[in-house]
Amino acid sequence: MKHTSSIGRPNRAVMILLILGLSTIIFPLYMTIVIAFKQPSEMTNSIGGILSLPKTWSLDNFREAMRVTDFWHSLRNSLLISVTTIVLSVLVHSLMGYALGRNKAHSKFYSFVYLFIVSGMFVPFAILMMPLAKQTAELHLANWVGVIILYVVFYMPMNIMLYSGYLVNIPIALEEAARVDGASTWICWKE
Repeated sequence: MKHTSSIGRPNRAVMILLILGLSTIIFPLYMTIVIAFKQPSEMTNSIGGILSLPKTWSLDNFREAMRVTDFWHSLRNSLLISVTTIVLSVLVHSLMGYALGRNKAHSKFYSFVYLFIVSGMFVPFAILMMPLAKQTAELHLANWVGVIILYVVFYMPMNIMLYSGYLVNIPIALEEAARVDGASTWICWKE
């Protein structure tokens, strides 16, 4: 009885599927790059004109897009909102995750609060969007401060679950040993 291994033999059907899949990615990418660097006068209605490479590579389209969209102002706002949201989320959610992670096994109140906060992950954003937009407009929070507050609140359920799940796995004996060595819950500066 002859036993042949399929290792090393090309599977033509899989190769054809992979090439088709690759072409669905490469063709739109090629078109995006070619059109981005063409002058508007080079764009024609013919297939050959659309598919051809630009005669002169130009960055004018990028400059115009940045001017029209006020790119640098938008980038500044995005950086401000992102950095502030991350800093606030790390500070607030880590403290909440610690409190809930250490106490939910011993207290029904902490267990309820944990489940209440984590249940926020099950509510789709699309359901919250309309009342949220209306409420932020009524509270005059339709600005970057309101966006930061919303992001901190929206990321809370996932972050609380991750922080408290991580802290449950750290032994309490480690914290007790730190207390014996002089550490405390609150940071105290000694001179």
